[in-house]
Amino acid sequence: MTQYEYALQERIRTFLRLEALFDCLDQDLSNPAILRSTLRAYLEILDFCQRPELRLDLVLELERILQTLQLWSQGPDVDHAALDTWMQRFGFHLQRVRERKQAFAGKLLHQEILQLVRGRSTVAGGLAGCDLPLLAFWEQQDAGDRGRRLAQWREEFQILEESIRLTLVFLRQSYSWIDATAEEGRFSLPLKASQPISMVSLQMDRESDRAYPKISGGLHRLQIQFLLRLDPGPGHALESALAFRLGLSAC
Repeated sequence: MTQYEYALQERIRTFLRLEALFDCLDQDLSNPAILRSTLRAYLEILDFCQRPELRLDLVLELERILQTLQLWSQGPDVDHAALDTWMQRFGFHLQRVRERKQAFAGKLLHQEILQLVRGRSTVAGGLAGCDLPLLAFWEQQDAGDRGRRLAQWREEFQILEESIRLTLVFLRQSYSWIDATAEEGRFSLPLKASQPISMVSLQMDRESDRAYPKISGGLHRLQIQFLLRLDPGPGHALESALAFRLGLSAC
């Protein structure tokens, strides 16, 4: 089973991008071979953290989900225990984000090795040890010490990462799934503006995994076109029917 996700709201797209970068940090930090990719991921996360709208977007999304949970609590046949647990978790993270006045991970802005890597990252092969002796120094340090240092850096993102992961876990668990078919490789679904959807997910069986989806959408409509995998060359539009499962977030 292959799965694809797409955000219908810009701030959720930002959260998905940050989640992908945080996942890049879930590697063996003691392995010097992955040090370059790890430092690049830290730099990209820092770029997001310097955006003034990031904290506001996080506050607004946590508030939005809390308001949705409060509305759900008034409905019939509600699992109040599960709902209360979600509300407590979102309330806790919302308070943490509100209380944080400074930018996320501001302490990492002046790390010399990160600044050196940033300056050389646009040069082909610019992160070679011959150009960055400090990077070569890091690679040859004790593996445990190097891993602990990078793990300490990650703690600077803790509030941000935990809040984003909580939000995405909730949205994924709120998916309602339908069986769908893309006739002639295309699928379109009208959406209700009064019931906004944050994320969609596609699941495809391996047997039908001969194409990949190009997804677009907004407040009123979701559109999917499947493209055939070609190597080499660009993908070509699929012209036959393809069955898949479509998940729509509940909020």
